[in-house]
Amino acid sequence: MKKQNLFLVLLSVFLLCLAACGQKESQSGKGMKIVTSFYPIYAMVKEVSGDLNDVRMIQSSSGIHSFEPSANDIAAIYDADVFVYHSHTLESWAGSLDPNLKKSKVKVLEASEGMTLDRVPGLEDVEAGDGVDEKTLYDPHTWLDPEKAGEEAQIIADKLSEVDSEHKETYQKNAQAFIKKAQELTKKFQPKFEKATQKTFVTQHTAFSYLAKRFGLNQLGIAGISPEQEPSPRQLTEIQEFVKTYKVKTIFTESNASSKVAETLVKSTGVGLKTLNPLEADPQNDKTYLENLEDNMSILVEELK
Repeated sequence: MKKQNLFLVLLSVFLLCLAACGQKESQSGKGMKIVTSFYPIYAMVKEVSGDLNDVRMIQSSSGIHSFEPSANDIAAIYDADVFVYHSHTLESWAGSLDPNLKKSKVKVLEASEGMTLDRVPGLEDVEAGDGVDEKTLYDPHTWLDPEKAGEEAQIIADKLSEVDSEHKETYQKNAQAFIKKAQELTKKFQPKFEKATQKTFVTQHTAFSYLAKRFGLNQLGIAGISPEQEPSPRQLTEIQEFVKTYKVKTIFTESNASSKVAETLVKSTGVGLKTLNPLEADPQNDKTYLENLEDNMSILVEELK
């Protein structure tokens, strides 16, 4: 990882020199060229920008937890007017680029800046350092809670308004429209989750904690905060006991991640298997961001009722 970060730093210095030699132009002919780190940020920036800017994302098909930008991705960031990412704890590679980006004309925006991120359950008293990576201590999955997504959209609108004050009114108006729809989504599902007979669910990894907290549910993740983490044999046994004790009816696997462990648990416990989408990669459909969130909540409430 250290070698990879060194590579990113050296490459970013090289690209900074290249950027100084020419002017950036938006190929679409729109206002600013905005590059985003992954799907939720891309979708929110698109919602806030409307048709004003050329918005792109560098990550699309793989999960964000294990993603590392390629040379082409870094070149795209340096060719942008604005780079927007979720948080320094999730996209830790962005920290390697940030010092050199600040020397360029690229405006760097952290979309979750100012938001309160929850600590990972069980790690509340652990501090970063001494071999403990800060990004493993905080839950980044704010985008799966409609209210938190609205909060993040507002931060994006405020930051874009600072960069492009000429269109501040549009950014703020679009953000408010997004927030209103997000709040309506919460109101739609609040009574449904309140009526649910089952309040506990098991997921592929601990991605839905903010959503669970919003609707008074309890989530147990098979893996940790990242789907790449695998449970130990002891943890698997504990999950099996958890499923039996709380009479869990369904285990939720997810798009863009291996379901091998979940399928093993299904065979050993006899419960059902359904899929939720943590939206850590482009869902490859024509639905809006909030429509994709609604799909998740519809699947979840149906299995918990």
